[in-house]
Amino acid sequence: MSRAKELMAAFDVVSGKYLRDEMEEAVSLQEEITPILINILEDISADPVRYIDEGHTAELYAVALLAHFREKKAHLPIIRAFSIPDEQRDYIWCDMLTETLPVLLCRTAGGDYSAVMEIIRNRDAHEYLRTSAMEALKLGIASGDLPRDKGMAMFATLFDETLAEPEEYFWASLVTDLLDLYPEELISEIRDLFAKGLVFQGEVSLKNVEDEMVEGRDKSMEKLKQQVVWSLPDDVHEYISNFACFRGVDEKVPAGHESPVKAQKKQKKQERSNRKKAKVSKRKNRK
Repeated sequence: MSRAKELMAAFDVVSGKYLRDEMEEAVSLQEEITPILINILEDISADPVRYIDEGHTAELYAVALLAHFREKKAHLPIIRAFSIPDEQRDYIWCDMLTETLPVLLCRTAGGDYSAVMEIIRNRDAHEYLRTSAMEALKLGIASGDLPRDKGMAMFATLFDETLAEPEEYFWASLVTDLLDLYPEELISEIRDLFAKGLVFQGEVSLKNVEDEMVEGRDKSMEKLKQQVVWSLPDDVHEYISNFACFRGVDEKVPAGHESPVKAQKKQKKQERSNRKKAKVSKRKNRK
């Protein structure tokens, strides 16, 4: 067995401990280990039920390594692996759908966000898959992976009333992601969303928008820069320590790395998730 396969076998054992030394070695074997990592994602998308039944856990290390490598060949396999049925996705990826997927997509896009846009515009896709793709587009602009003028032009196409029903989370996510970018180019379109009643103001209000714009471009750009540093660290160990399953390594988000709107967005996601879990529980109790 090759050393790369031995490392993947170690990653495939359930453990709350982060295998730092093994991860360091895996990074040094990039060329050999990359096809193995991509195959893990393809196995998940091909048969997620079997993947779960067989008790695999290496997917966490796989996506972390592929993102660290900025492997463009992993971009579509990652999308497919997160586009599996809801029950299997929740089991395999848990909160990585919202917390980690945006970074995975950004790091593997290689400047090409066409597949990301397809997800965002797909009304049949899971709402969190769509909004995570939207956040990836924002990170692409913020990190310089995607030129601002091109990225904002992509965002401009999302002000399309056919993409979601009024007050769906899609609109709140569009507004909050754009606010992180200081959207002076699209501020009229954002105000128009509120005028049309498309944005649920329990998620983000017009006042939030105006307050953010009053702060000014320089302050917004500084907050955005801090957010990018936290979201896209170059050190792979720092990156994977942000994963929920390894959160014991470093539980706290560095102070100042999230804007108030970003923090509100995360809180609302959690509240929405809790409401959904409560509904599922009630349905089960009625059976």
